[in-house]
Order: sequence, then structure tokens, then C-alpha cells
Amino acid sequence: MAPAGPPPLLARGRVAPPGGAPRTGHRTPRRVVPLLRTAHPCGTAPADPARSVLGWPCANRPSPPLRHVSHGRAATRGRRPSPRQENAMNPLRSRCAAALGTLLASLALGSLAPSSAASQPRELVVPSAAYPTVQSAVDAARAGDRIALRPGVYREQVTIHKNLTLTGAGAGRTTILAPEQLVAGPDGRNAIVSLDNSASVKISRLTVSGPGSGTCDEGALGAGIRVQDGAHLDLSHAAVTHIKDTPLAPCFRSANAVLIGDFPTGAGSADIRDTEVTDYQGAGIVVLGAASKATLLRNVVTGQKTLSTDGIEFVEATGRAEQNTVSDNACREPDPACGPDFFTEFQHAGILANTGVTVARNRLVRNQLGLYAVGVMETSHNTFVDNEYFAMAFQDGRFTAVKDTVRGGGGGVAAIATVVNTTVKLDQVRITRITGDRIRKFEQNGFTAKVTTRR
Repeated sequence: MAPAGPPPLLARGRVAPPGGAPRTGHRTPRRVVPLLRTAHPCGTAPADPARSVLGWPCANRPSPPLRHVSHGRAATRGRRPSPRQENAMNPLRSRCAAALGTLLASLALGSLAPSSAASQPRELVVPSAAYPTVQSAVDAARAGDRIALRPGVYREQVTIHKNLTLTGAGAGRTTILAPEQLVAGPDGRNAIVSLDNSASVKISRLTVSGPGSGTCDEGALGAGIRVQDGAHLDLSHAAVTHIKDTPLAPCFRSANAVLIGDFPTGAGSADIRDTEVTDYQGAGIVVLGAASKATLLRNVVTGQKTLSTDGIEFVEATGRAEQNTVSDNACREPDPACGPDFFTEFQHAGILANTGVTVARNRLVRNQLGLYAVGVMETSHNTFVDNEYFAMAFQDGRFTAVKDTVRGGGGGVAAIATVVNTTVKLDQVRITRITGDRIRKFEQNGFTAKVTTRR
């Protein structure tokens, strides 16, 4: 006689009645292989093995009546529960599932934690045992890191190829100083601080300073800060000064305090604000090339009173120059090419700009020309004080000046036509206390200059 065993489970989950015979109308029962053959979660083997399948109550726990609402219909005992119902009926299984979920989540977080930490920006302090120089910190930094420069003088060149932030202890306390021997870049030119490789670099609260000691034949200082090859400079609350050679090396396109873009090394861009640019041999800030652009806000740009300089130059570039104070830029003697004749001599300006540049709310003082503009431009709300030849000179294009103010100096407005006709509209422009012409026209090659005024 076969040993007594558990009553078979029917196909729809019903327990067979005593004797093993199925009820009328039901299909032939089939046995279900027990799911667990090892230690039972109840701690001891259940009295009724047929009810020991995972999800069914243990022998020492009464089975509560199953009242489960599914899609609006009451489920009755005998209908096989869904996995969600089984979890609800068996707290142990629910706890196991919750524990497993917690474990998997913690493993996932653990695997992500190192990557997340590695992606966080670091702060590298200079000088320190690990980073004795600015360049050593730049080389060791990852993109996005911050380099903190303690007070002091760092006599070195710095080249940056990645996105970084450099912060000093103050423009008067932290200085990157040109070394005695400057190393030229691939194009043969050099700078104290160079940005390239499409890097985006923030520099603040420090000074970049010359002078250099080279000659035009070898090692002349090219720029204080140079931005090229698609790089972007964000410069604020800083200073750039003494950008010249000692003795002077008056080389072509050299000793510009900040040079943004270049030929043929590619475009650059910059946001420069609240920065002092002084004592430069070439120009204060130069934005060079059709693909280059810059926004210049609230800067002080002061030229050398003994050298021929421009303050701010946009050369085929675009951008904005607003709320800057630009002074003391002129073509100086003994340069024989200097003079007031626009056709045969040279003049230097506080701001030199072309089409695509906004010039507004600046203060231009004691320059040879306050503003020299070419192309198409509208200026507004600028103040011109004691500029030597003219406050504004407009050449070969269409120009509108709105609510600009001229006080003192040699002349008011010069309209120059050499390759196209020039038209200038003066809208509520005030000109007072000048010693020369209020408006003067310079015409050549059959082209005409026209000036209209509206008070």
C-alpha cells in the first residue's frame, strides 16, 4: 500500500476532497512539485505539506479568509492568488522581497558612488607640496577643477588646455609674473597666460604682469593673456599690467595686454568685466578675427603716455563695449607717421570698432580719438572728455550717435569717406567746450560724407 501523501492540488488550485477523488465537473487533478525542499521559512516542517508551497500560510498560523478585490470583483478562496496577492498574504515573503530590493539598491549606489565622487570638481591649492607652481596644478587638474592661488608672486608662463577656474587672493596680492625667458608657442608667439584647445577658463582676483625682456628678433612679449583656438576667457576682478619689453621692443602686433583670437590660429571669445588693464605697449584689449567675439563691461583701460597705443580694438570681430573707462591712448612722437591727417597720418583711439559692435555708456578721456568706427554702428550714451583730435570719427559706412556727450578736446565729430559714401546721424548729441570744429568732413576718391543732426 502506498504511503500516505499530501492531497493533490487540482489544476485550478483547489485541494482534493478526502479520498483523493475530484469533485464532479472538474478536470483530472495534477500534482505540483513542492517549491522548497530545504529548510522551511516557518522554521519547522508544516503539518500540511500541501499548504507549504511558498505563499501559503504555515501550519501554526490560521489561514485568513481570502477577500481580494481584483478589477472590481471579489476573489474567493480556491482561486489561485496572483504574485501580488501572495506577497500580501505572506509577510515573510514581502520582507524578503523588500530586503532584496534594498540590497540591490545599495549595491547599485555603491557602484555609482566612486564615479560620482570622481566627477566632483576638486580644489588644488598653490603653492603646496603637491603643486609648487601654477602650471603643475594646471597639468594635474581634471576638467572642471578649481585652482586656488595663495598670495604671492608666481614667476612662470601658464598654458591651459582644459576647462578650469583660477582664483587668486586679490588682484593686488596674487601675481603671475613673466619669467626672464618666455617660451614661444607653435606659431612663434608667446604670452604669459595662454588659453587654447577650446578650453573655457575663469580667471579672477589676480594680476597678470610683465615686463618681458626679449627683442623683436627673439622672445618679445606677445601678450599678457592670449585666447585662441576656440578657447573662452571669463576674466573678472583682475588686473593685467606692464605688458611691454624692457628695453622696449616695438614689434608688429606685440605686447597687447589681452589678445582674443588671432590670425591664423583661430577664433577666441571672452567676457571681461571689472578688470584694470594698464601700462601696455600695443593695445589694452584686442578682439581679432571675424569669428571672435567679446563682451567688455566696467573695465578700466589706461594707455602708456609715452607710447603709441589703442585702448580697445575690435578688428573684424563682434561684441559689446559698455560702461568702460578708456584713457590716454594716442600715436606718440617721435613716430613720424603720427598726425591729424586721416589720409596720410595715423591716429590712435580709445575704442576702435567695426560693424557688429555695440558701444554704449563708456567714458573716453584724453585719447587722440575717443571712438574710431568703420562700417555700420550705433553708439549711445557715451561721454567723451578732452580727446585731442575728435571725440568721434566715423569712416566709410552708416552711423548713428544717440545721446552722446562731448566735453572739451580738439573737435566733435569727423565724417570720413574714402571707399564708400558715409552718413552720420547725430541724435541729441551734446558738444561743448571744444577748441576745433564741431563737425568736419573728410572726402576722397569722389565719395561723400553727410552729417545730419537732431537736437
